[in-house]
Amino acid sequence: MEVLLVVAGFLVGTAVGATAIGAGLLAVPFLMLLGIRPTEAVGTALAINLATRLVAAWQHSRQRTVHYGWVGAIALGSLPSAILTTILLGLLKAQMSVESLDTTVAKVVGAMLVVMSLIGFVSEFTAHRQKLNKPSLKLGDGWIGKALATFVGLFTGASVTFTGIGAGGIVVAFLAACTNLAPSSVVGTAVFHGVLLTAVSLFGHAWVGELNLLVAAMFLVGSLPGAIFGSRISLLVPKRALKLTLLTIVLASGVRALI
Repeated sequence: MEVLLVVAGFLVGTAVGATAIGAGLLAVPFLMLLGIRPTEAVGTALAINLATRLVAAWQHSRQRTVHYGWVGAIALGSLPSAILTTILLGLLKAQMSVESLDTTVAKVVGAMLVVMSLIGFVSEFTAHRQKLNKPSLKLGDGWIGKALATFVGLFTGASVTFTGIGAGGIVVAFLAACTNLAPSSVVGTAVFHGVLLTAVSLFGHAWVGELNLLVAAMFLVGSLPGAIFGSRISLLVPKRALKLTLLTIVLASGVRALI
């Protein structure tokens, strides 16, 4: 089991490093595939994501590629949402059997896998349109943009806490499509916000007892060097084709979980 976790971590890390696809989007289904209970897989994936995001957030902060105004606007919705979702998760665990809770979480995870894979496809299409200089929706730093960011945060906080998915993908999609931030600042802002949200969500899962730190540690043994390896080969592999292939696999995994 330990060897499988390390290998799975390396594969996920390589995919993330090569394509920048969200770690949670791959880690959660991988952990479930390896037999980890769905609810515990979510908490464990949050621990994995926090460890990797901390390093990236520190680097982006040093590079000044974090827009703290957008971080604050999104966090205004996501952090309270994460706390409320944690309370809901605790209530569900107290009133449902372990099997029923895991079935519910698995279905919601499946739905989010479908949603996030579709968002990934749309993001790829949007990026292609931008290369062709096609117009897209852009919001300024005014109250309308910040209000929409808070609304996006509400959904993101609930999604990440309940499924471990969306901290990167949802926020990146919003910032890329609706703001004038440079690509590096889109990533940096999403990563920094992801640290705040993942930390709150992880604390919530630890509070309700749905976290396996040993599994997370074994996964990280593989995923951290995998991320470095994936980053180094990113220029050698057909990045767009690989990302679309992974998104298709994630979509199929989500549909399978829903059936």
